[in-house]
Amino acid sequence: MRQSAAPLLRQLPSDYMRQMYYTSQPMEITDVNLLESTFRAMDAPNTLLYSSDWPHWDFDLPGRVMAIPFLDEVAKHNILGGNARKLFAL
Repeated sequence: MRQSAAPLLRQLPSDYMRQMYYTSQPMEITDVNLLESTFRAMDAPNTLLYSSDWPHWDFDLPGRVMAIPFLDEVAKHNILGGNARKLFAL
């Protein structure tokens, strides 16, 4: 709405979000609909990297990702390692 405030930006903020990578720890799953909307906005199956934050008391086991109901198996595997392999060219 105020392009003059950021003249070098040529894309929508949501487009820039999908070009970045994210981690989340601990993963808060208190509102599944909100989590699903957030994952969709950031294209989580392709941009979210699993982070456990071990050994802190509130760390997430990989099973936490596997239990997210709206993700398919490919998305879960990408989040748990595939996206990191792509990002770091492993």
